[in-house]
Amino acid sequence: MSMDEKEQILRVLARAIIKETNAFNYYYKGSEDPAMPPGVKGVLSRLAEEERKHRQTLMYEYRGVERGWRDKQPDESEHALSYVIPEELPFFTTESSQDLEISAVSLPSRLVGGDNILSRIVTGHNGTETGTILLLYDAMGHGIKTTDINALAARVLGEYFEQSAVGRVDSELLRPKDIVRLLNQRINERYEGEGVFLSVLCIFFDSRNKTLVYTCAGHEPPFLVHEGGRVGSLLYTQLLAGIDREYPYREYKVPFDDGDLLCIFTDGIVEVENGDGEIFGRERIADILEGSWRDEPEQVIRDLLDGMQRYNVAEEIKDEISIVVIRSKGA
Repeated sequence: MSMDEKEQILRVLARAIIKETNAFNYYYKGSEDPAMPPGVKGVLSRLAEEERKHRQTLMYEYRGVERGWRDKQPDESEHALSYVIPEELPFFTTESSQDLEISAVSLPSRLVGGDNILSRIVTGHNGTETGTILLLYDAMGHGIKTTDINALAARVLGEYFEQSAVGRVDSELLRPKDIVRLLNQRINERYEGEGVFLSVLCIFFDSRNKTLVYTCAGHEPPFLVHEGGRVGSLLYTQLLAGIDREYPYREYKVPFDDGDLLCIFTDGIVEVENGDGEIFGRERIADILEGSWRDEPEQVIRDLLDGMQRYNVAEEIKDEISIVVIRSKGA
């Protein structure tokens, strides 16, 4: 009898935590060795702190999987999501150029499920930063099965960024529409006929021109908050990735000036229901952003989740939620 998939994932994470702990102990012990030269001790101490952060991330993941995916019931074909928002939110930072301030959260887990957030700094041929590419995508469906779809998309993007030598290419070679088109083709090839689709939002934040260029493939339109708290939506949502291999994705450009705030999210927060079966909705998200746009990105995320919890009362969350808040802060 094969081991339950959730138990296997927890076992993998537990082993990873043990390895990170052993590495932390090794580096920390070396940093405390009086026989080590000061420079070596400094490097070992830095490495110990890196391992500490990795271990903490893995522990968040372990708890998220353990609490978020409950065992399948007789009438369920896979693990179902059921979790509450943790008091200590597992924020994480993403790679970004110096003119952006970004904070993000994925619940209940980053490694398991269908949501993913990726970013890369883009630099010109002279080595100066030209901007940041950021993606948020969501595999259609719920439960552990979507992890495989998520992993394929992450691998496709990782290979693309590596082959494009993202650290040394101009933004023209990393166009949002081309990245979404690639994902669309690869998902369609791998899962053709299986009804597997991705909602994708790909954005290039252009540091030189103070604009953002985006392609939205069936994803929840983000909210853009300009100086003064004026909230608007990015429009022009196109076809989900994975449906039509030859779909001609387009991209659109809007200003993104110093002080402006962008909030991107998956539909998990929009579709949270109260006791009467009414959804939280986009309008409530916009109202919270209008009142919180001056705050730091982490606080904006807290305000959104607090508002959602008050609306949801004591109900458990039944879908994954990912939120990324980006502020343009100038060079």
